[in-house]
Amino acid sequence: MPMLMQLWNDWELQLLVLLSFTLQIFVFFSGGLRRCSTNSGLRLLIWLAYLLSDVVAVYALGQLSLHESDVPGAGEMHRLSFFWTPFLLIHLGGQDTITAFSIEDNELWPRHMLNLLAQVGLALYVFWKSSAHSQFLIPAIFVFVAGIIKYVERTWALKCASRNALRDDDSTYVKTGQFPDLQGELELDYLTIVKYALSSAPGVRNLFVGRKLAKMEGNIQTTFTAGNVFQVPADGQHIFKILEIELGLMYDNLYTKARVVRTWLGAILRCLTHISLVVAFVLFLVGNKQRYYSRVDVAITYALFIGAFRTEVCAVFLMVMMSPCTWAFLESCKCRRLARVAWSIFKSLQPESRPRWSNSMGQYNFLNSCCFSESMMGKMMNLVGAKELWRNFRHTKSVQIKAEFKNVIFETKHHPGLLHGGTSPSPGLGPALDTILQKPFEEAILFLHVYTDMFLHRYKNPSGTSCDITEKARQLMDTCRRISEYMIYLLVLHPTMLTMASSNISDILKEASESAANAGAIGSTDHKGTVPGQTGYGSVPLCPK
Repeated sequence: MPMLMQLWNDWELQLLVLLSFTLQIFVFFSGGLRRCSTNSGLRLLIWLAYLLSDVVAVYALGQLSLHESDVPGAGEMHRLSFFWTPFLLIHLGGQDTITAFSIEDNELWPRHMLNLLAQVGLALYVFWKSSAHSQFLIPAIFVFVAGIIKYVERTWALKCASRNALRDDDSTYVKTGQFPDLQGELELDYLTIVKYALSSAPGVRNLFVGRKLAKMEGNIQTTFTAGNVFQVPADGQHIFKILEIELGLMYDNLYTKARVVRTWLGAILRCLTHISLVVAFVLFLVGNKQRYYSRVDVAITYALFIGAFRTEVCAVFLMVMMSPCTWAFLESCKCRRLARVAWSIFKSLQPESRPRWSNSMGQYNFLNSCCFSESMMGKMMNLVGAKELWRNFRHTKSVQIKAEFKNVIFETKHHPGLLHGGTSPSPGLGPALDTILQKPFEEAILFLHVYTDMFLHRYKNPSGTSCDITEKARQLMDTCRRISEYMIYLLVLHPTMLTMASSNISDILKEASESAANAGAIGSTDHKGTVPGQTGYGSVPLCPK
């Protein structure tokens, strides 16, 4: 054991710096995968790496402040560790592909500002403590400048993505004169689709902060409604592509440094970062030839430099070259040739046929979650107070969105009476639906979800045998079920995405869950657990299997 402790003391700093570097590389390349994946395991790994990257960097910085390699008699081999201090500031600045894991993280930008001041102060202390014995003070200062800029960028990005900042931001990517007139367009090309998505950015931001259309400023409201996508007689896939690009831009604004990098000041700061790193690397190359240091420490320093260079170059490629905002910026600056080049690059990297998201939707069945048999794992989770968390995890799934699903939604919105000839397909549902829709928003969603689930279950299997239904009716039933389970998925797991929902959602769900579970228990005892149909369709099982 003493030998292991001595080994750890000798290599603790090196291991911490390498661990911080490894976490940064993983976060950079996996941060963007959240956009295209719903895998729970991957999201858990990204979340852990996102949290650990800050913890490890702060701990390593603290250990460097206690390092005594610069005192007389300590030897020359490990004095290079002083040079790693500014690299830890770069690590604390985070990666361009992920600045926040959730929307709530953006509201904590004041805390990150305080952390910025504290960590920069600690780094300055390490500088002051070690500067008298280090020949790499000048290159370290250049890396220090890059580290401060990266940390400032992260705090700035979090502030720009906060709710108040989004509410006050009316910037757009496309000038008013460039706004496409979609009315009368029978076919939308990719350029028009992208231009409309860029033009509608201020309106989308207003919707995300809960501002209704009538409350938007006049110019934003006019721009946002000038080409209402659902009023365009075009193919539904084009309309959903517009929505896809709009949401992709919002993802960049909320969870990455895109808002910062795409400003003039952000571009200048990024150039200063690159220049500082290059100058520091050259000075380090020259200084390292004149003096002997530990080969391991030198290799770690080279790895830190190379990793910083590669992530910066890749970040510019991801944030600039793969974004339609670059084309819009060059167009607004009248740089036609560069704009054409930027558009060609974007179109080749992000073709219209390539999804910009996971192309899936969450599903949650409320009745199944209430009536399931509790497993051993569920009982264990209940003991530690994580019953609801386990239930939500167990009963949540994702399904791929098919083209037919999008077409049904588009046709329903575009031609409301097309699916059933302009008449109600189930006249008996009218009074019951009127009663449900008069309830509060979250209660209406819950009632409609239960109603839909029970009705479709009976329609599919009223007497233990399959109904003879057409393929079109089957697709419509599948669409209704998926929309119903998606809405309850939002209500249970992501209520903040439903801007009209109140703060007592958890109480409503708990009360409904207990009522459904009790009714389900009665049904499982006498095999007659049913809820009387209120629509004239008879009784249906409460907990369908």
